[in-house]
Amino acid sequence: MSWLKTTQRTPLKSISIFKLSIAVMLTSGIFASSLGWSKSSKGIHEFIVPFEMKYYTKVSGMDINLTQRLEQPINGQYKENIIAKGALGKVTEEGLFHISKQGRVIPDKFSKNQKTILGKRFEFQEYDWQAKKLNFSFKKRTGSLNLQQDYQDTMTHKQQLRFDLASGLTDIYYTVIKNGQVENYLYQVVGHEVLETSIGELNTTILTRTDVIDGEKSADAQSKIWLASDWDYLMLKLETIDKDSVKIMTFTQGTLDGRPITPLEAKTET
Repeated sequence: MSWLKTTQRTPLKSISIFKLSIAVMLTSGIFASSLGWSKSSKGIHEFIVPFEMKYYTKVSGMDINLTQRLEQPINGQYKENIIAKGALGKVTEEGLFHISKQGRVIPDKFSKNQKTILGKRFEFQEYDWQAKKLNFSFKKRTGSLNLQQDYQDTMTHKQQLRFDLASGLTDIYYTVIKNGQVENYLYQVVGHEVLETSIGELNTTILTRTDVIDGEKSADAQSKIWLASDWDYLMLKLETIDKDSVKIMTFTQGTLDGRPITPLEAKTET
């Protein structure tokens, strides 16, 4: 399994001001310890449809608003972008991907542009699947690495995760390329909950995400994620725990395939 064979990057010990705000930028081949069954009647092309989600978080006392958007595919290629805005500036991420004949989300290109009072930074990843090479640029470092067919990036693995959950998988590993490095994430379904949101109550599936370093689960940072069970597993809440620090990002409003996300109907007392 590729997630056991790759060289891992040591997780960061601290979370930057914008790291949580772009965590949702949180993210093809997988290994699932619980083999899934088809819970959804939708194929992946019917499942991966346009959406727009808005979120809010507060970091170091500062408000941050984030918009995540997936656009209608053009010539079979999807475009996703995420914009985080706060008092310190703006972070933009954009990813292009396609869906393979086998029904897997395949990354094609990823870029991140950060403009804040702390300075500017640009990151870039481009996938050449025919040559099985990835070219990347991160800070002042450029390079390339060999691709394996199960590699994802921080944006595409979250779209694959949504479909895998709808297919019944509960314990899922992803090999993700980030900043020219190979990382491995383990997602596990841990429960279900009716979550109170800014628009009302919504049914959720709760997951945890753990970094896997050299085949071992890392205890340095943990994430807990609430996904909308009735709305194709779009994210509603993210809780990141790093040592004694807890940061939370919450959903404020959104649409799926042009339909506004609406809460559960209120129960009437008899």
